[in-house]
Amino acid sequence: MSETEKSRIRPGSRFGKLTVEADTGLRKSGYVVWHCRCDCGNQIDASTKDLKNGKSRDCGCTTHVGRGANDLTGQQFGKLTVLYPTEKRADQGSVVWRCRCDCGNECDVSARRLVRGRVRSCGCLSSPPLKAYIGKRFGRWTVVAYAGTGRDRNPAKSENYWKCRCDCGKEGLVGQSELQNGDSRSCGCLRRERAREGLKLVEGTSVVRLETGRDKMRSDNVSGKTGVCFITREQKWAAYITFQKKRYHLGLYKDKDEAIRVRTVAEEMHGAFLDWYYQEYLPSLEEKT
Repeated sequence: MSETEKSRIRPGSRFGKLTVEADTGLRKSGYVVWHCRCDCGNQIDASTKDLKNGKSRDCGCTTHVGRGANDLTGQQFGKLTVLYPTEKRADQGSVVWRCRCDCGNECDVSARRLVRGRVRSCGCLSSPPLKAYIGKRFGRWTVVAYAGTGRDRNPAKSENYWKCRCDCGKEGLVGQSELQNGDSRSCGCLRRERAREGLKLVEGTSVVRLETGRDKMRSDNVSGKTGVCFITREQKWAAYITFQKKRYHLGLYKDKDEAIRVRTVAEEMHGAFLDWYYQEYLPSLEEKT
């Protein structure tokens, strides 16, 4: 077997990046072990079996690309020129390559996306180009910088993400589709403001709630009256009322009806507040406008 192998592999034979130089005189599982030199200058020993089945194609300088993976170094894909493989792996173990775009930027792209033509540039071919988003406004958001793709956070997502600054000063990462579709218009402050406007908050009090029949009764209320609850420890009924963000305790009562009466009387401050709102607050607003 050894003589047959020798006749098939001779000094000077090429296998990948390896050039066979000499028989080492050693055997591995019955196969001749050859001394080889890699194109990078390193030297290794490899058996006939490993050379022929492709297991040994180099000294190890490119083995991190992955067994059976194509060497894309130097190849052109659209505006991208492949530089070298990285240690990263994309979905299904696809090798991630560092590439240089014709515009000068560098980016990391998986072999699968390169070969299938899904990525043809660093992003400068996108419509509009990635750089065109910098400084652009979407609602209260102002785009500050590119933040990469969603693959960094979720491999299933591939859209671009942007670092944005809200008019209120807060910053956040927003997906490009959310910006384009208007799904994200602020850090959340716009939604909160609209909610407050919907309640017609004046000096911490919701005019809408007062106009539509006071506060909504809690589902666990057993008294049938908002602001009246039973205190088990005291075995008494407690009455309270909230006004302008403050809660006022109106006392404890053995009789539930008495607690309800006290709470009802206290609600007169709501009526007084509405009178002030209609007679003084609204007219003053109209004068300003």
